[in-house]
Amino acid sequence: MGRTHLGQTATATLFLGMILSKCVGEGSAVTVLGQPGQQVTLPCSYNYEENTHIPQLSVQWRGPNNQLLCHYIKHKAYQNCTSGYTITYSPGSITLTIQHVHMEDFGAHVCSVSKPHEFSDYSMNLVRMSESVTSAPKSGGDLSGPTWTLIILYTLLSVCM
Repeated sequence: MGRTHLGQTATATLFLGMILSKCVGEGSAVTVLGQPGQQVTLPCSYNYEENTHIPQLSVQWRGPNNQLLCHYIKHKAYQNCTSGYTITYSPGSITLTIQHVHMEDFGAHVCSVSKPHEFSDYSMNLVRMSESVTSAPKSGGDLSGPTWTLIILYTLLSVCM
């Protein structure tokens, strides 16, 4: 499996998570699919900084065994992640990227967002994807795996929005 295919799969997984988060709404768990050895990005979108500048923001990402994977404190310019994990911040979103998924990464992840006078938890469930899900059907067409994934994502987007 080439580096390009892994990048496309990670991007498709991130978009799927974002679409599902819109479908199920706040407070519900989002399911993200992944495979061992694959790079996976878990989304955490929140309505935290809409139309305002919030200087004090703290975010913690915890793994399936409640272990702290990443901690971000905006007003202190502090970011600390366990080896193999990274976070990307933009107002209203802080994603967790798992560089190489291990078996212990599968399960519930929690993104805890806190600001003065408000605290919210967002749940993401990393589920092991079977090999058959990663490739397009072989009969009757020449759609590639990434193309097939985009078709599925577009369909989900049109149903949920």
